[in-house]
Amino acid sequence: MTHSTKQKGFSLIELMVTMAILGVLAAIAIPAYNGYIVTSKMSEAQNNLAALRLAQEENFLETNSYFTGNNTAEVASNSNGLWSPSNGSDGFVNFDYVVTTSSGWTAKATGDRAGTSTLGKSITISK
Repeated sequence: MTHSTKQKGFSLIELMVTMAILGVLAAIAIPAYNGYIVTSKMSEAQNNLAALRLAQEENFLETNSYFTGNNTAEVASNSNGLWSPSNGSDGFVNFDYVVTTSSGWTAKATGDRAGTSTLGKSITISK
């Protein structure tokens, strides 16, 4: 009488094929995910700049001038309480905001948190 024993489990080849498939999926998914993160953080800057635009117009109606600032804290201070940046989904302000005046005003948001995907990216609005 012969006993046949059936082995249970996966072969090494099956495991290697599975790992290769997972590697390809990860190579596609991670850059796409990072792109979504950048887009969401840039919308944070756009929302803060939209609020800044409204604050500038309100300040102009009250004082007949636009406020300026060389960094986020200075802009918020000079806005007389009309504007302060909102935190992003990660709980941090990921951009530095600068407002200058010449004929009208220009506001620029530049990514300034080291190690983030928005570092160095910027958005500018002006009147």
